[in-house]
Amino acid sequence: MSAPHALRRVTTAALAALALVVAPITPAHGQENDVDSARAELSDAQARLAERYQAFTEAERKHNAAQRAATQARERADEARSAADTAAKRFNGMQGDLDRFASASFRQGSTIGSMSAYLGAESSTEMLERASLLNAISDDQLRVLDRMQKALGEMRQSEREATSSLREATTNEREAASTKAEARSAYATAQEQQEEAKAEIDRLASRAQSPAPATGAVAAVPGGAAKPAEGTLTSTYGARWGTVHYGIDIANSIGTPIYSTLPGEVIDSGAASGFGMWVRVQHEGGLISVYGHIDQSMVSVGQQVQAGEQIATMGNRGQSTGPHLHFEIHENGNKIDPLPWLRSQGVDI
Repeated sequence: MSAPHALRRVTTAALAALALVVAPITPAHGQENDVDSARAELSDAQARLAERYQAFTEAERKHNAAQRAATQARERADEARSAADTAAKRFNGMQGDLDRFASASFRQGSTIGSMSAYLGAESSTEMLERASLLNAISDDQLRVLDRMQKALGEMRQSEREATSSLREATTNEREAASTKAEARSAYATAQEQQEEAKAEIDRLASRAQSPAPATGAVAAVPGGAAKPAEGTLTSTYGARWGTVHYGIDIANSIGTPIYSTLPGEVIDSGAASGFGMWVRVQHEGGLISVYGHIDQSMVSVGQQVQAGEQIATMGNRGQSTGPHLHFEIHENGNKIDPLPWLRSQGVDI
């Protein structure tokens, strides 16, 4: 074999070997399908668990609303009953005035307005004086009667309002009792199925898991998620103490950076009931991430953010027992468990 020919063979072999080394390694088509299938199953399982919890929350909301309505109706009934009592006292007082006028008339030997009241007058002057007195008494009577009629109308209206409010209160109390039973049943069902559901979700999350993230606290997995904050996981998702905790809590010191877990658009930034302050970010695929109890927001509504970009600092605002981040993931309207979702994206907490 000639030297040039041998050299060409060696060079060709070397290039082929080099190509094998630097060629991108892509998952087999079957593996991709398996991950996609696992993620779809994970999403369905997460939604089913979230719907059980949300059934309880909705029943609890209806119970609280019905109970408030019942309380307000009873307060209105009490106010109407008090108004009816006041009107009745006015009516009775004016009835006494009317009786006194009648007694005065009787002592003059006549009924009010009767011509017999003029009899016995010894002169035309005395007759005119009696007529003037009787006219005055008659006018007072008419005013008293008018006020009595008004007081009686107010009393009857207040009694009708009291009866209606009591009827409304009774209806709302029955509804409150029914929805309370519904809420308890939904909560018990969620508790019973929680462990089994979470075990299935964890299994699916392992199948759907993306490659491990590169070194670095907030590095985002390509096409995946970033860790929302550094700290200690102090509370997880699920039923607890008769309520539902719809996220995870990551505790650390005030001022700890908080990062957007995915690229997206900021849809809320500022005050929030319960959370004190929050940021919410809308992502593709029907996802929303929620960051609660923050100390300071670093973004504004409408702003575009990237995965791993700082959006806030950790705080202790709102209904909070210590500095932490309350982190939620909403998928297609369901408040799902963030931990398996993050795990499926290659982020462990």
